[in-house]
Amino acid sequence: MELFAAVAAQVKVHVVMPMDHISDVVVNSGGPIEKFTPEAVKINGGFYFRDRFEFRTEI
Repeated sequence: MELFAAVAAQVKVHVVMPMDHISDVVVNSGGPIEKFTPEAVKINGGFYFRDRFEFRTEI
């Protein structure tokens, strides 16, 4: 549901790879969600698997 809200609001979403015992790694510094499916999210022309990455917005 959060991804749908981010699409509707056109907010900047960051793509983050969570790392064990290390700081999280920002993979894409962000942009609006262009498309999402149950498996992946498209941001800035790149597809990111939902089970491998986290998607965060700025508060």
